[in-house]
Order: sequence, then C-alpha cells, then structure tokens
Amino acid sequence: MALAHAGLAAIYASPMRRARETAEPLSRVTGLEVQVDERLTEFELADWGPDQEFDWTIWRGEHAGVPGGETLQAFAERVSAACDDIVSPHAAQSVAIVAHSGTNDAILRWVTSIPADNPWYHEFDLPNAAIVELLVWPEGRHPEGAPRYGVIQRAPNLDHLPESLRSDT
Repeated sequence: MALAHAGLAAIYASPMRRARETAEPLSRVTGLEVQVDERLTEFELADWGPDQEFDWTIWRGEHAGVPGGETLQAFAERVSAACDDIVSPHAAQSVAIVAHSGTNDAILRWVTSIPADNPWYHEFDLPNAAIVELLVWPEGRHPEGAPRYGVIQRAPNLDHLPESLRSDT
C-alpha cells in the first residue's frame, strides 16, 4: 500500500465520506487514527444547481462566490489555516492528508506561498487518487530565508495504482 512505509506521524482527512474511506486502509496499516478536519472539505458551491453553467468568472478576487457558497479567497484561507495547524506540530515528520481536487489545489497554493487573496489563475492537474509529495519547513529552511519554505517534490504520482485504475480525471 502506498504510504504504508512512509513513517507517517499522522493522517488527516476531509470529513467527506470518500476521503475518510480512502484514509481508512492507511489507518489500519499504520495504526494511526484518522484525524478528521472540517477545513479540508471541498470548495463549497452550495446552491449551484447541476443544470447551471459553471461561472468561470468565479476566479476573480472581487467575485462574491456562488449563492450560499464561499469565495475562493475564503476557501483558500480555510485550507491554509488547516495546513498551518497540521504542519506546525509535525515539523520534520511526514503526514498524509486525504482530501479533494479543489482542496489539493488550495494546499499547493499554500505550499508555494500564493496569498489567499490572489486570484486563481491556474489549476493543478491532479487525477483522482494521485499522491502529491511536498516538503515543508514551517519555520523556513534557512534562518535568513523565507519564513516558510515549501517544495513540490513529486506530483502527481499514480505509481501505487494498477494501470487499469489510472485515469486523468
């Protein structure tokens, strides 16, 4: 099983069923309890109906979000706060976060220090079940360097999946 021998200190997951169920086998193999963090849920579209055309202007900083949902800035702030809280007590340790596509985008924005209020001019192409390996120094990598330093070490990694289960969505 992927990550079974990674020396994990903790496993975190979104409260959404799919994320919790994905984290459970890793929990059984490592003996670590899955810690559910509400802030790792997917971007909240709320009242966005299945028949509505997606509003591609949602990326704009001044956009108010979707009816009953959240703005991308609020979403990025929520996920960033979760990342800060998860990484701080586990400096120099490995943790697993099981989340969703949008949440993973927000995590990558956090690790690359893109401020939450910056518009989303991108999307990271991360297929389902992809593993993304990040190195994060929460207090910076060097005393005179950046206050937090992150490296995207490997993304997306699908080596743990049989070819028949790999997809690009």
